[in-house]
Amino acid sequence: MERWLDRHLNHSKASWPHHLIFIAGLPKSGTTWLAQLLDAVPGYRDRWPRDPDDCVFNHDLCEAAFASLPWDLYSVVKLHTRFTPTNLAVIEKFKVRTVVMYRDLRDQCVSRYFHVLYDSGHRHHQYYKEVSKEEGLSHCIEITLEHYVPWIHGWQPLVAQHPDRFLEVRYEDLQVDPVKVLTRVLEFYDIRLPEERIAEIVARTAAKTKFDLRANLRWRSGTARKGIVGDWRNHLTDRHVQRFKDVCGKFLVELGYEKDMSWTVVSPP
Repeated sequence: MERWLDRHLNHSKASWPHHLIFIAGLPKSGTTWLAQLLDAVPGYRDRWPRDPDDCVFNHDLCEAAFASLPWDLYSVVKLHTRFTPTNLAVIEKFKVRTVVMYRDLRDQCVSRYFHVLYDSGHRHHQYYKEVSKEEGLSHCIEITLEHYVPWIHGWQPLVAQHPDRFLEVRYEDLQVDPVKVLTRVLEFYDIRLPEERIAEIVARTAAKTKFDLRANLRWRSGTARKGIVGDWRNHLTDRHVQRFKDVCGKFLVELGYEKDMSWTVVSPP
């Protein structure tokens, strides 16, 4: 317990080369989980930047978002920033290394559907309540194809060309081995922690997440999402699959989520 509490008691003792850990993540791709893990690193705090012009709200960056941070402290900022030359210019001006995080677009789509269904404040909440699940998912698919396929496309070249400045993290890898992924992210930011300390951070964060998940059951009417990899097979129909195939089937193969275009709703035996 002492080792865990020292991030609160010895904040001033932390000394790391990068004052900002920045996560640009696809919505519903595990960015909150990764930010929670990094928030547990001694000295770092998960912070929300100022957004006077709603640029962050619109998945963009403005200089005020980074300039407003306490640069004498250590911060973790996770946003859903899309790639644009303007957004890249802000990142380059502040010399920020960036974690680019995404997941299988089919799982991301299903996760978004349930998120909107539970979030009464979301602009599509009432619509999803009124239509069938199949129609709600169809609407989600169109949003995924219009906004999130280009989101990944936009960041990919930078990740490939500048691995010293941009680190790709997939939700699926975080799900399988969070210790390994957290270690990769820390090394990317030149943060060296003992392996047992990293394992402790993962274990403690998992325990807290389970507690928060139980609390969320009150407003989710007994239903909670678990972030299961491949869960799309339990919810998408043949019509949904064909729509994905028509627009981004080859892209899913390129990303390694499928071997070829023969994938269907039913998992192979």
